[in-house]
Amino acid sequence: MGAVSSWQAAAKRGSDHYIGEAATNDPQQQKMKDCAGKWRDEKTKTSAEGRTAYRKFMGECLKKAPA
Repeated sequence: MGAVSSWQAAAKRGSDHYIGEAATNDPQQQKMKDCAGKWRDEKTKTSAEGRTAYRKFMGECLKKAPA
């Protein structure tokens, strides 16, 4: 029997530290998720790529007030 990783152990005991499909997103996590979807659209429109472009876009997106 191999060693169990910490996330597997957390999942078995129902820890709050394990984030799975059933976990709900807090407002910041939801905003990150929304901005990630917008980034995909932005990449397609502008052919942007790379970490610098991603970070700039996410920074601007996260600063905006929720629509």
